[in-house]
Amino acid sequence: MVLVDTSIWIDFFQSPDSPAAENLARLIVGLNQVKLCGIVLQEVLQGIRGTYNFELVQERLLRFPFVDTDRETWLQAAILYRSLRARGITVPTTDAAIAALAIQHNLLLFSRDHHFEIIATDTTLRLY
Repeated sequence: MVLVDTSIWIDFFQSPDSPAAENLARLIVGLNQVKLCGIVLQEVLQGIRGTYNFELVQERLLRFPFVDTDRETWLQAAILYRSLRARGITVPTTDAAIAALAIQHNLLLFSRDHHFEIIATDTTLRLY
């Protein structure tokens, strides 16, 4: 299963012919392998202008299996963030949480965000 990050969803909705969007379409249609989490749901939806588009995208996203965060997710995100920061690497808090969630649930993470490549070098985060 693949946890899909905001950057890929934006490509999917705004640039459907992009390689990332095409890969996501294959994961959805051919393999039914996509999962969604709260932070990504929020980030995607908060950037949509117009009520009609918001409702359309919301309806489509809510069809995907949802991965919930729990106390352990947030603890691991904090540990991950602190570990990186101790080495002089600062990542957004949301990226640390998404990475921790993917690691916790043994999910591949599909993203175009370079922060995840950095995180993957020192953790068990697996990228799609």
